[in-house]
This record gives sequence, structure tokens and C-alpha cells, in this order.
Amino acid sequence: MSKERKLPSWITEYVLTVSPELASTSLFRFNVKLQITDEHNKPKTLTVDMLPDLDLDYEILEEQMEQIPGQYAFWSAVFSEVKMGVAVADRKLKMRYGAVVEKIQEESNKNGVKLTAEVIKRIAESDQDVVKADLAYQMAQMQAGKLFHMLEALKMKSELARSLAGFKRNERDYTS
Repeated sequence: MSKERKLPSWITEYVLTVSPELASTSLFRFNVKLQITDEHNKPKTLTVDMLPDLDLDYEILEEQMEQIPGQYAFWSAVFSEVKMGVAVADRKLKMRYGAVVEKIQEESNKNGVKLTAEVIKRIAESDQDVVKADLAYQMAQMQAGKLFHMLEALKMKSELARSLAGFKRNERDYTS
């Protein structure tokens, strides 16, 4: 991932002309919660920016081709961190949901009321902690989806770079 945020021409020419604020949103740039912790036992976060690594510049093609394996390894590691976050968020959601259902059933038994499974489900789904846990799970799923497709884009970039390198070689041979 490059340090300087050089936006690909397709984003500046098309996307940002339609909606300039997209460059500063979480559409392509977002924080990933890592599974490693700091000295205070809080998860470390990493800000990732997908756009610079999506660019393919014909003029510096060879340099970019050399970077692709490293970019793929970096994005794969980030994807793995997020996939673990998805599993953790899913587990937390299930635990909270189960605790709420258990509480609802205890209350209904104590009051002598028999609730249907559908009613219990609706009550549990309205619990604020369940809603928060579900939103955290959905956010992790969204990030995982973005990162999966980032890896797919890098595979595509690699294939295109290889083809373009052949064209560039032919150009050099033809003009020599």
C-alpha cells in the first residue's frame, strides 16, 4: 500500500465528478480492528485505503508488477484479520441473543405466560444490545466483502499488467 494517496484516474474522472465527497468517506478508506492488542489490551486499528493500490499505470508498469505480490500479501492479511472479526462479532451476537431469549423465557415462566417462538424472537430482536451486536456483525461483514473484492481486483490487476507488459515489450521491439 503506498503512503501517498494517488487516486486512480477512473476515480477522479468519473466517481469524484459525480460525488466529490466520496473520496473522504468510508467507501474505499476505513478502519480495520486488528486482533492484536496494545499495551492497554485494547485492539489496535489500521486505517486502510484501497484506492492507491487499484491504479495501473502503463508508464511505470514494471514497478507496479513488482509491487503486486506484496500488495496481495498485505490485503490478504487485512482480510484475514477482518474475517476473524466477523467470526468474533457473530459469536458475540449469538451469545447476546441467547442471553436475551433465556431472560425472556424466565420472565414469561415466572409470570405464567406462554410465548410463541415468534414473539420471543421479536422481543429479542428489539433488545438494544442485540441490535448493537447485529450492527457490529454487519459492519464486519461489509468490510470483509470489500476486502475480498480488493483481493479479486489485485488478481485482475496482475493479469492485466502481464498483458500490458507484453504490449509494452512489443512496442519497444517495434520502435527499436
